[in-house]
Amino acid sequence: MNEPLAVRVSSIPLLEPFFAPRSVAVIGASPKLGNQGRRIVESLCAQGFKGRITTVHPKGRSLSYIDSVTRIKDLPEDTDLAIAAVSAAHVLELIEPLANQGIHNLIVISGGFAETGDEGKVLQHDLQELCRKWGVRIIGPNCLGIFSAPDHFNSFFLSPDEIQFPDCGSIAIISQSGAFLSSMLDQLAKRGLGVHRAINFGNRIDIGECEALEAFLADPAVKVIGVYLESVQDGHRFFELARSITKPIVICKGGKSEKGHRAIQAHSASLAGSYDVFQTACKQTGMIEVQGLGELINALHVLSLGPVPLGNRTLIVSNGGGMGVLLTDLCEQGESIVEEPPFEVQQELKKVLPGYYSFKNPIDLTGSGTNEQCVCAVEKLLNLGIYDCLLLVILSGTEGINADIATRLQNVLPENFPVVLGAYGENMYPQLCAAFHGKGIPVFSSGEEAAWAVNLLNRVGKQKANLKILPPEVKSIYSSLPLQGWLDQTIDLPDEMCIKEKLLECGVHIPSRLPAATRDCLDKVLHKFKLPITLKVIGKDIRHKTEIKGIRIDIYLENDLVREWKNMNKTWPGQIWAEEQMPPGLDLIVGMHRDVDFGPVLLFGTGGKYVEVYRDIERIILPTDDDEIMQAIFRTRVGRVIKGFRGESQLDTLKLLGFIKLIANWIEGEPKISSLDINPIRLYQDSLVVLDAKMMIDKNFQEGKNHEH
Repeated sequence: MNEPLAVRVSSIPLLEPFFAPRSVAVIGASPKLGNQGRRIVESLCAQGFKGRITTVHPKGRSLSYIDSVTRIKDLPEDTDLAIAAVSAAHVLELIEPLANQGIHNLIVISGGFAETGDEGKVLQHDLQELCRKWGVRIIGPNCLGIFSAPDHFNSFFLSPDEIQFPDCGSIAIISQSGAFLSSMLDQLAKRGLGVHRAINFGNRIDIGECEALEAFLADPAVKVIGVYLESVQDGHRFFELARSITKPIVICKGGKSEKGHRAIQAHSASLAGSYDVFQTACKQTGMIEVQGLGELINALHVLSLGPVPLGNRTLIVSNGGGMGVLLTDLCEQGESIVEEPPFEVQQELKKVLPGYYSFKNPIDLTGSGTNEQCVCAVEKLLNLGIYDCLLLVILSGTEGINADIATRLQNVLPENFPVVLGAYGENMYPQLCAAFHGKGIPVFSSGEEAAWAVNLLNRVGKQKANLKILPPEVKSIYSSLPLQGWLDQTIDLPDEMCIKEKLLECGVHIPSRLPAATRDCLDKVLHKFKLPITLKVIGKDIRHKTEIKGIRIDIYLENDLVREWKNMNKTWPGQIWAEEQMPPGLDLIVGMHRDVDFGPVLLFGTGGKYVEVYRDIERIILPTDDDEIMQAIFRTRVGRVIKGFRGESQLDTLKLLGFIKLIANWIEGEPKISSLDINPIRLYQDSLVVLDAKMMIDKNFQEGKNHEH
């Protein structure tokens, strides 16, 4: 009996039975006031769910207006979703009966799992294992679950008298927090903004943000996706999904403080932080990070309505001079360009409008402006075709400009042209909201919010343009073959000289070097190298030479060389090396750290001994491409120097790109490396040379290798 149902649902997209179930079982619902199951049923009925609702209660405590059974095995055959609203201790005993009944989709509202401590963690682990064993897909536990406006469905235990649900729309929401999701839905509904579907997954032992992103990517009804996350379930999968989605993703990150132990043995590790890496993921994928619930709501508001600008040239119009100045500052601090219209157009406007108005952009109509004059100026300037969007902010209280401007404005605005309105006043704001509702024009209650929204639109438009710095692929300069499988053949952790020797085999330039283990070795050094010479201590446990005074530079005389060698040899006998000293250049760092969420992350920026002081660092999550590498390079302050600063020639960008690609390819295919720190790399106009390098190996791999040998 159950097998046909299992076959029937197998071809349905994973989340569809959760969003659009045909028949729902609410387990644990009773007539008792405050009972979570009862509240879920009441919420379903209030939203107008058209499918069958059946409650399950072992003692037969049923709701008079809903069908009820005492056992899961008595549920109707077409039941394709169960909602568990029982205590955590009783959730596990539901899994096998549900699977036997052919119900493989479960939302666990119940709390009392990992969020409560060690006992709850054990319970949650057991629940996860049971669901895997019986093939039950689960949302939760400790969650609100699902909201779907077109299907009139939700699994919330929230009172419909306390929270307003939005109508159908183009917004999709993914939230790790139930409270955050309920607040979002309520605020969007109060703004008259529609939501297509939303999911809160709570403790997320199975279905999470990745499955939701996949579903919303494939759903043509979704125009923009709003996300609230405190942690990432599968960083690599999430990163790749976000990269592939062409719809705007607006994300608010909770829990930004640094957590966990950070290795201090290498600059790369100490410069890498989980929130920093999350921000890198946003940059590489185009996800739009916002700060807090208010910005998230505003972003969804503007992106769910009108079109995105094709450029960032912004026309600002207001009936207040000070407001125009403020809006200009805000726009130019963001992604917008505020350019003056041509002088002859300004003169034409002065012939038909009062001469004391300002037509330089921002357009200042002063407190004397009228609806007709405002519309006249907007129409004239937009018809020039030199602006990509309009920011119009109206202050109430004047006699000439009022809410009646809406009808006139709609008649002159170009079709599919981005417009954002700001309106002040108890009457002006709600009247303009009502007038432009459904017209694709967002209205905000302040100029600051409106300007923020314009900057956001221009930012998204810029991302859509997807301007490339380089052609898709630049031919590799260095060979990665010597690095492939190298660490499998090594017993000890490679020191600086070993790493540099291997990079030399790849075609990377390194300084000439000789061991200086004894006094006699110095004669060979002087014979081979020209002064100045650098002395340094080398060993697999040597991390920061400068801090331990394990390096001497600028040795120009033979006597100085002997003296410095003797002093160093007292502390590190047999560990001294001599290198030719490279001429001055631009010192850079290329590093790598393995992030707990997103995996291998490259670091690039200003190098040298002050790297942690300058903190001029950009990160790149792997895998990557040439364009992402170049964008990261030129986002750093040192990137301006590489391009050529104040008349200086551009440095060897192609060799730098080739080197970063070499390192990226290496660490992407080498899971043993936990941290890599190549610093400094010295860049010149026509060459690149690696001066120092160190790495850390994952202890699991290291211990395994030592055991083998």
